[in-house]
Amino acid sequence: MCTKKRGFAGFRFSATVWLCLWGIGVAGIAETADPNSASGFFDLSIEELMEIPVVLSASRREQKLTESSVPISIVTSDDIHYSGLMNLPEILQFSPGMDVVKFNRLLYGVGVHGMHETISNRLVLLVDGRSANNPIFGGPEFHRLPVFLEDIDRIEVVRGPGGAAWGANAFTGAVNIITRDPADTPGLFGSTTWTEFGDSFTHLRWGARKGAWAWRISTGYEDLKTSGDAGAGNYILTANLEPFIVPRYVDHDFSRTWRFDTTSVYQASETTRVSFGLGYSHVLSGDYEVTGYNFGDRNNRSELLRMFVKIDHEFEDGASGYIQWFANQSKMNWVNVAHYDVLENDLEAQYNLAPLGDHYVTVGANFRWDRIRIQGDRMGYYSYPGQPYQEWTAGYFAMDRWDVSERIRMEAQVRGDTYSEVTTDWSSRLTLFYDADDQDQHTLRLSVAKAFRVPLTSLRNVESHTVPVGEFPPGNILYAIHVAPNKKLNNEQTWAFEGGYTGKFSENVTLCLNTFHQRVRDLIGYRSEDHPLAGVIYTPDNIDGGDLYGGEIEAVYKDKQKSLAVWYAYNELHLDRVQQNIRAYHPARHKCGLTGRLFLEDGWTLNVNYKYSDTMNRNGFTVSPYNDMDPYHRLDLTVSKRLAHGRGELMVGVSDLLNKTTQAVAETITVTGHETPGRMFFARFQYRF
Repeated sequence: MCTKKRGFAGFRFSATVWLCLWGIGVAGIAETADPNSASGFFDLSIEELMEIPVVLSASRREQKLTESSVPISIVTSDDIHYSGLMNLPEILQFSPGMDVVKFNRLLYGVGVHGMHETISNRLVLLVDGRSANNPIFGGPEFHRLPVFLEDIDRIEVVRGPGGAAWGANAFTGAVNIITRDPADTPGLFGSTTWTEFGDSFTHLRWGARKGAWAWRISTGYEDLKTSGDAGAGNYILTANLEPFIVPRYVDHDFSRTWRFDTTSVYQASETTRVSFGLGYSHVLSGDYEVTGYNFGDRNNRSELLRMFVKIDHEFEDGASGYIQWFANQSKMNWVNVAHYDVLENDLEAQYNLAPLGDHYVTVGANFRWDRIRIQGDRMGYYSYPGQPYQEWTAGYFAMDRWDVSERIRMEAQVRGDTYSEVTTDWSSRLTLFYDADDQDQHTLRLSVAKAFRVPLTSLRNVESHTVPVGEFPPGNILYAIHVAPNKKLNNEQTWAFEGGYTGKFSENVTLCLNTFHQRVRDLIGYRSEDHPLAGVIYTPDNIDGGDLYGGEIEAVYKDKQKSLAVWYAYNELHLDRVQQNIRAYHPARHKCGLTGRLFLEDGWTLNVNYKYSDTMNRNGFTVSPYNDMDPYHRLDLTVSKRLAHGRGELMVGVSDLLNKTTQAVAETITVTGHETPGRMFFARFQYRF
């Protein structure tokens, strides 16, 4: 009954906004649109296709990809558009070396070189260089971002410790979502996608430019049905609790999400640019089991408000810099965990010096302060004493790229971070480049890097979490789980040694080879202790370390009619202890992927994405064969056709063609899991007025 109501509401919303857009178009506003500015509808020139991409996530300033001190994968706007996918984690899984685990229709674990989970991730998520991680539990929250896929210019995936550039928690890498400049999105745009299960995704955008001002305003609605409604939802039990637990859990992973995002730019002069941004998301989703406890018929609610002001300036001597303030205000009513609200404020400045001879220097600093309020007033909730929390962080960084000779370059990065509640620490990266030829077509790279990860509030301050597992008749022993705080946790540490090669063999073919070894220590996991009355007591602790190593190879062919990228990655994680708890998954040992795109005549485009992933083992609360993610093949196909002289596009496709359902796995904090839908047919229509 509820599902039908949600579907009908989504249909009414989509129909209404499309009628409004058609009316506005007829009124003549359509004349302001520039369809040629839209990636995904028109081919690039051969010069643009052959140009070496520019990235900024390696050293916080623009540089050619071949000059990057750390391996970076670029997910282009075309990769996003032609995949047909409406979900960032599923798009990211087709990048070289990425590990992705799906827990339900809303939550994913995403990692670079493994050690990934939803609330214990060693990966930093950024939007235009601004942090988007959860400050309490850690890890990216892709489903809450007020970001629209068609507003993304590219995604840069840093595959290696990025602490020297982005601070703590960029332990294995970073994902930086870079959005389009408002000046590049003129006119009205509408997009709607429907799946065979009744899911819907709607996005409306208005962009314009007038005088010194340019702006982009986007809004949209997303409706996801439960796994059961989509032909999946079968449950598994991951812990050895059969004598206690009663099978009462049902899939409840629907979600209804409203998003709003706007960015405005004021070009004050030829050298000064002021940017403003405001984004908001509201997510209503079903609750789910956490360490044996859930309500089963109540909903989670969350809100996220992101805002920023940034001033960029270019100085007369060729130097440049910026100063910005940004804030994240997050509210979550997680019905079987906690109700919390967080206000993060961050003030940041960066100065890029004019070339000092053969040196290119960047210096900067940021100051962040958080106000955290957590309420745990119901059974099963986490309990936090001393409300509210006030925490602050100060970071300082410097980078220097030195052109030693015509063929040899060096880059040094160093950063220090001071915390009010945890230990002061530092990160660094030192890289040597060698150009093997005069045309810079073949480049060798050697790096050593150091990064760290701080223990977040959920590990340091949670006082107790008492959860009855199942519903027990009178007289049965009560099985409970208690989680104790530990305010003496050390930072997790990693040292990395990396080598790489980038070669351009023709105008159309490039080859990249990368290898790495990371020594990790003081990894935080849980130690367990059986108590005759209290059940099991879990305490977070720095248990031990391990070795993470592997490499990737990627070959790319691209011309005006077609593109093909193939890659293979090998990863290993050897921990110092047997069954060492790290609250996360190991990387898949073997991964390979393929992305192909063919532009045909009359506006037809064919796209294929493929990935194979080996087993991903998990070390969490419990040790069970159901914790592991089995090997899988993933194949996505789309066909699209441009309409109305390139202003419109119709796409049909199928995601995960080879699997009817996706395997049931569990998170660190859950003892159950359920299947999610795999194969899914969908159709999408877009139009630019």
